[in-house]
Amino acid sequence: MRKIFMVGISAMVLAATILVLLWHPGDEQPVGDVPVVAEPPTSDLPDRDVAPPVFSPDMFPESASEDALDTEQAWPDDSLPEDPTELSIDSHDESEESAEVEPSRGDLSAPDMESTGILNISGAFFDDLAGQLVAGYHPPRSQDNPDAQGRLMLSFSAMNRRYGVDLVGLDHQSPNLLQGREEIFRNLLQPDNLEMIRVLFTPMFLQSLHDALQDARRTFPAVDSRPETRGLSAQEQEEFHRLLSNFFASLALGVRGFVDHEAAVVVTGQWLQAQVTAYAAHSRYQQAEVELGMVQQEQIAEQVDILAARLERDAAAKGIMQAIAAREQARERLLAMFGEGPARPALVDAELIYLSEWLWRRLHAHPERRAAIRVVADNLEELSRQLTSDGQSR
Repeated sequence: MRKIFMVGISAMVLAATILVLLWHPGDEQPVGDVPVVAEPPTSDLPDRDVAPPVFSPDMFPESASEDALDTEQAWPDDSLPEDPTELSIDSHDESEESAEVEPSRGDLSAPDMESTGILNISGAFFDDLAGQLVAGYHPPRSQDNPDAQGRLMLSFSAMNRRYGVDLVGLDHQSPNLLQGREEIFRNLLQPDNLEMIRVLFTPMFLQSLHDALQDARRTFPAVDSRPETRGLSAQEQEEFHRLLSNFFASLALGVRGFVDHEAAVVVTGQWLQAQVTAYAAHSRYQQAEVELGMVQQEQIAEQVDILAARLERDAAAKGIMQAIAAREQARERLLAMFGEGPARPALVDAELIYLSEWLWRRLHAHPERRAAIRVVADNLEELSRQLTSDGQSR
């Protein structure tokens, strides 16, 4: 039967050769229906180990296009609960249109791009950021927080998407989003510009936080009556300032811990490469599993072919285990960096990993930006102190 099959293939090849020899221009037939592309096989393994269907030959580009990795689905994070909806680091919209922004809150006039001389950021960015931060606060015993202590629930990846893809309060003159993002980073990640931004926008940002707190409404469940929706009390507003101050202090500590660690860029790059290797290993296993199933379904399959396919499948399975082990070791090395400083940032592992990936993309091709990143950490620390005093004064 196999010989008959091979003879049939040879006949088809011969016929195709004759058609090529006799073909003349103008013999083409109109294009018909578009062929249907079969979906790749699915896997029962956890999502974090499922390989993307297509791999880029260069997962770590040096050009501006690397910023595509910044979106929520670029590097899957198996710890962040809300996202891989998660940074899956590729469902982002690369529209060149900038998002609409609301006018600034309060009596303070927001500096615009032209008046400050910094053409990539406006007061609308800080006004929107203040609203997002307040929206993440859930007071004690509220509808979304049954605990006795308030919680500040923020998503790094959602923030990154809002300001890194939608560019709320940000602008650029480049022809597309990726080049525009690089333009924004190139202009803003300058020590002098960062200091100017701090001086010009910090008062407006604090006022926007105050106004957003006054406008905020939260729902509190009741046992024997209808849920109550009300504004935040003075104690709850003070708690928000304390939580946000602690968050900024931890973020500053994490940024400084990364930028001051000599091997941070290398270790993070190894973590990213280990993820790619794990995805590739699983892709190999999926392919081997499919090929084994096809061989087993052949009525005249020879045992030697089945054995070869089974050996390849088993080798691929072993490769998955080795790749996952290597990935977890790289993850542990990455997190261990933050324990080598004077204090470990009060951020969960997933947040530290996400922060490391974001900083890696800023620094791996631009080591000269280290000084500017240190200024960012300094500004976050100063803002943390101001939030503490501002919360107490109000």
